[in-house]
Amino acid sequence: MMERAKARHGSLGAMVFSGMLGLEKILGRKPKDEGAVIWEASGEPEDIDADGISIALDDETQVVSHPNSQREPRRIRKRRSGTTTD
Repeated sequence: MMERAKARHGSLGAMVFSGMLGLEKILGRKPKDEGAVIWEASGEPEDIDADGISIALDDETQVVSHPNSQREPRRIRKRRSGTTTD
C-alpha cells in the first residue's frame, strides 16, 4: 500500500501514509462489527410508489407523500458526436 501511495502522491504521500498507519497501530482501534438489523412486520410490504404513504407524527402533525404519477419515464438523448452547430 505504501508503494501505491508513493507512486500516486510522491514521497510526501508515502510519509503521510506511514504516519497514519503508525497512529492506527498505536491507538489499536478495531472497527466494530455491527450485526444486521431485522424487523418483523405483520404483513406484506406496501407499494408506496403506487399507493403513496401517510405517517402520523403526533396528534396534530401528519406527513403525506402522494403516489408517483403514471407519466412516461424521461428519455435521455445522447448528443451526436462530430456534429456542430455554428
